[in-house]
Amino acid sequence: MCFRLLLLSFGLLVSAPLALAQPGLDTTQWPDGQAGSDFNRTDSNGLKDGRWIRVYPNGKLYYSGSFSHGKPSGHFTFFRENGRVLSEVKHLDDVSAAKAILYREDGSVSHQGQYETVQVAGEWTQWKSGKWEAFDAKGRIRVIEHYRNDTLDGATATYHGNGKVLEEGQYNMGAKDGMWKAFDREGLPRGLEMWQNGRRNGPAQVMQNGGKPLSSGAYENDIPVGEWKTFNPNGKVRSLVLYEEGRLVSEKPQNGEFDSHYPSGRPEWVGRYAHGNLDGPFTSWYDLGEWVMMPAEQGSSSPMAPTGGSRPNEKQPLRREIRNQPMQEMGEYTAGVKDGTWRYYDESGELIRTERWTLGRLQSTEE
Repeated sequence: MCFRLLLLSFGLLVSAPLALAQPGLDTTQWPDGQAGSDFNRTDSNGLKDGRWIRVYPNGKLYYSGSFSHGKPSGHFTFFRENGRVLSEVKHLDDVSAAKAILYREDGSVSHQGQYETVQVAGEWTQWKSGKWEAFDAKGRIRVIEHYRNDTLDGATATYHGNGKVLEEGQYNMGAKDGMWKAFDREGLPRGLEMWQNGRRNGPAQVMQNGGKPLSSGAYENDIPVGEWKTFNPNGKVRSLVLYEEGRLVSEKPQNGEFDSHYPSGRPEWVGRYAHGNLDGPFTSWYDLGEWVMMPAEQGSSSPMAPTGGSRPNEKQPLRREIRNQPMQEMGEYTAGVKDGTWRYYDESGELIRTERWTLGRLQSTEE
């Protein structure tokens, strides 16, 4: 993020010597006096002391601030090359804290928070500390984070443009930890995950529109494990999915319409389930038929049809579609058993047999 870049730059510039003025440099914003005597001075130990400035190669002021025996103090202002303010850092008296505000090119606030002034390898630098906030161009808060030793630590939240929470959770020294939650623009839940040391460990859930569950299960070391449930829009369990070491090993349909495909990609069957059993219309096909390329737009009918507004020789996107795949059988299930009239066909599409069933019991057959 931009305030990280600013922090890095600040750490460099507070220890770097001032670029000496060259002929033609713009010194209109420089302080009165002479560098080295009235500003940009050092103490008896060679540490920066008093007012300091640094400039861009063209002489434009980059920052202006003060030091106390090498340690930044008071108010610092950073500028862009065009003269607009980039950021302001105010060091608090008698403590190591500094409040910071970062600005966009148009002058609006992008971030604000607090630094801790620390000494690393003999040089003074600044680490993020405590609460930091990020704002959009309209002044709406979009992110709240907490830091310790320049590392994310504590509560974190991001926000939709309408002010409602988008995501919230906790960091433990840079790693996600505990329960993380996501929400839609209306404040309804969209997901939750349990994290431990930067990995998903524990229960997880994804919601569909309206806050109803879409899937639920558990993670172990960031991979799905055990039984997961998927749900239909009406909230009923759609299927039970089993994972082993992150690999899907089985799926048991429960409620809703399902289908299966041959390795060739052709449809194998389509049917409806209720309470874990086939219940309703069922159709299966032979692994035969021709693939044709069709225009990707819905409703298109002729293969390789040119698009009305296309340039010459330019073809629209295509999709693959199966044609002339012969049906194998068709009928209905009730609570997992055949019921009613079933029809069977040969590979040429001719009807070869009709059966009549009553709740799993064959009543008659017509060849």
